[in-house]
Amino acid sequence: MEKLGGKEVNSVLGYIGGEGGYLGNFTYASHAQFYPMYCGVDIDPNEYEGTTRQRFIKILSEAEPFIQSKILQGVIDKCTLEYFEDRFNEGFLTQYEFEQKKRIHYNILTWISGLKGQGLLEAKDLVYNYNFVQETLDQCQTLISQHNCRSAVDRAHTALHGYLKETCKNAGLILKENNPRIQDYWSKLKQEHPSILVDYSQSHLPINQIINAIGKLLENLNDIRNNKSYTHPNEEIIGEEEAKLVINLFRSILNYIDSKI
Repeated sequence: MEKLGGKEVNSVLGYIGGEGGYLGNFTYASHAQFYPMYCGVDIDPNEYEGTTRQRFIKILSEAEPFIQSKILQGVIDKCTLEYFEDRFNEGFLTQYEFEQKKRIHYNILTWISGLKGQGLLEAKDLVYNYNFVQETLDQCQTLISQHNCRSAVDRAHTALHGYLKETCKNAGLILKENNPRIQDYWSKLKQEHPSILVDYSQSHLPINQIINAIGKLLENLNDIRNNKSYTHPNEEIIGEEEAKLVINLFRSILNYIDSKI
């Protein structure tokens, strides 16, 4: 992602809230404190003309990509999902409005990574958007944005594992294993789910060979998650570039299965 456009800026405004010239619960004073306190950047909104909302739009729109990522991080640190959840529980937000906040929150985390030049595939707007999976994807994106990809390998694994599990459950596919591994769920889907069934009479086709290889790929990814990530106190942790590759593979498989079913 090179830079935020008007659509993304408007989404951020929708996340923060406010009408007219207002921006959420920002005041002129708290808006001035926001940039150094939450974003770690030296920006003075008093140097800009207009309402608080107009100043924020101008600052965010004109900032360089890396500064935009810092401002977005400041937004979700100040306007947390927990705050909006409290507003929902108190009756100030509808269920639909809160769900919108959650979706935009995930998008903002994704934009932060893109603006930082992480080079990661996106996993958003899933057709089958299970709550557990979405929350895990959010956690993964938070770890990437605030730390690095190495710290997020476990969450990427858990998101796909949870997605495969829920998809099997919804399709009525029962696994015999006591503690099914990620590759076990994939094998069950590939063999029995009507939307993913492989035509073994044409198993020589390159695409079928690739699909068949996903099982072995997941086995290797599972091994990396268990023995080379922060899931356990492992002595050796996967490198940053390799972690990006692993996360992209998890997300690519997730996007593929979601598109098929």
